[in-house]
Amino acid sequence: MATSTKREGGGLFDIESPMAIELRRIMIRLGRQLDLERKRAIMITSAERGEGKSLFSLHFALVLAYHLQKEILLLDADVRRPVQHTVFQVPLSPGFAELLQGELDIKQATHKTKVGNLHFMPAGLGGGNPSRLFAGGRVRDTVRKLHERFDIVVFDSPPVVPVSDPLHYLDAVDGTLYLVMAGQTHREVSLRGVEILRSAGANVLGAVANNLAEGAAPLLRQRSTTGTTRGVEPGADSTAADVKAPPDGGGLVRDGIVGQDLVLKSLPTQPWR
Repeated sequence: MATSTKREGGGLFDIESPMAIELRRIMIRLGRQLDLERKRAIMITSAERGEGKSLFSLHFALVLAYHLQKEILLLDADVRRPVQHTVFQVPLSPGFAELLQGELDIKQATHKTKVGNLHFMPAGLGGGNPSRLFAGGRVRDTVRKLHERFDIVVFDSPPVVPVSDPLHYLDAVDGTLYLVMAGQTHREVSLRGVEILRSAGANVLGAVANNLAEGAAPLLRQRSTTGTTRGVEPGADSTAADVKAPPDGGGLVRDGIVGQDLVLKSLPTQPWR
């Protein structure tokens, strides 16, 4: 019975589904850049909200736990708009925020899950000015302590354009995966997000094209500089023109968004925000 539960991702999703297979491919490609046999911390972020980063973080952590004989920690690092605690049905606090403030130890801030080697840490209560939590290298020191118990830490980070919180995490993580919502995210917004990360010294491992349907669906929307539109669907933003891309997501590279694309095709069209 325990084997069946783990096979199904602890009841959270089917580990043999097409989405899980795509996630495993991403894991394999990621392993070529980062030696996952070593202690690692990986940040998942996006340009703006609504691109599926929280859903991806959850399922990616499940796939890592299933396929690697490692202790995996999914950390909800979005202290402004946390969501993962609702999935695991645990209290929001205590969690990451309280750990950063030195108010408790790691054991008090983490929860076991139905998958034996997957653990979860909620965001905690960030208070009125969450940015203060990250001062003085607290995140780096906290991750160092987390690695005493966990092999891989997956950061479900806030989006990088509206808030600066993810930049505080960069010196604590080994690399960043960048979520892009195909057919929704404007190219300029995605480029701005990567620019912010790289200017802060981020190791951008690649981009995950979320909701990329089979076929030549629009990958990104590009704002028209002439005031005209090309190929805009009825009801769409009339200031946007579609940039066509092949279903393998190669446009992420050709458009200069990232140096290497890691493509996920089958996340739901209504991801968590």
